[in-house]
Amino acid sequence: MLLGILALNLAVCTWRTLQRTLGAEKRLQEALRKLSGQTGSAENKLPEDLDTEALTTRLQAQGYRVTNVDNRLLASSGHLSRWSVPILHISILAIMLGAWASELGFVGTINMYVTHETDRYFDWEVEGEQPLGFSLRLDHFEPSYYPIDLRFATIDPTSRETIEVYTAREGETVDLGKNMLVEVARFFPEEEHLVLNVLRDGVAIGSYHALSGKRNYPNPLQLGVEIRPMAFRDPVLKQLHSEVSILEGGEVVQQGVIEVNRPLVHRGVAIYQTTYARDESGFWSCGFQLSKDPGEPLVWGASILLSLALIAVFTLRPRAVGLVATEGGWVLTPLAGFRGDSARQRLADLSKSLAAPLEG
Repeated sequence: MLLGILALNLAVCTWRTLQRTLGAEKRLQEALRKLSGQTGSAENKLPEDLDTEALTTRLQAQGYRVTNVDNRLLASSGHLSRWSVPILHISILAIMLGAWASELGFVGTINMYVTHETDRYFDWEVEGEQPLGFSLRLDHFEPSYYPIDLRFATIDPTSRETIEVYTAREGETVDLGKNMLVEVARFFPEEEHLVLNVLRDGVAIGSYHALSGKRNYPNPLQLGVEIRPMAFRDPVLKQLHSEVSILEGGEVVQQGVIEVNRPLVHRGVAIYQTTYARDESGFWSCGFQLSKDPGEPLVWGASILLSLALIAVFTLRPRAVGLVATEGGWVLTPLAGFRGDSARQRLADLSKSLAAPLEG
């Protein structure tokens, strides 16, 4: 209720500010017509030999826009700055409108296994499931880690005796002897699954997969030795990587990747990666947070506009002067924007510039 009253009051103020801004030029012209020509100080009186054309040229050179009003000159500058206050009011109203529009959105969660699909989410506000409006399918998930330090061994396939133990990090290359090098391409800590790129005589001959314990991987590549991962340091999580599909009417309409701080957006719904887990059978599941905020673009845009308007309010000033022709010459009179010592000095400088002798 109070917010509504505040918005109404602000809307009325905004309307009055707009009217005042739109009528600024007319008010300046009325003020110019009321000048008697006797109000200017001696410092603001200009020579008699200046004509209208010469004054107009000099004022325009100073950045003023000149209008002839009943044989009197109205010179004004900073026209855009007049709009800073109305824009300030409008941007605040837009922020409030965006905040109200946000009430039409929602925040919820989805938890699902890889390859599973759902068209519903759990809404936090109503504490129940709600239709999503489309289907989300989790096609693939894997956590990525910073390079892992590990130890692996070469084993004689006949005697089952350990030949050599090596310590390396993902991305490093190890010399196994007999002109054979292996690069530690990838290590999957959850499965204790090691992938090696094998080079013989400097030529890549394929990949070798090694599993811990007594598990065997059907490697088509035979090295003459068996390789087993023995130990590894606790991995440090780097990123969560989910590949998803959006379906509507049973058809895939969008595919993309969701990572931490990298949501996927579809029909205004932002889908964020939040949690992950691996069950006893080795199947991955993920948790996603969903949010829809129709007012967010309006709030951000209006906030930027508000910042620019505030800068303009405190740094820019619209100024206007009137020039009235008298028997003793032109009289320069400030009409707007010349308050304070610095402004008076600026007016004196303008008067001096306009009164400078004509060249030639």
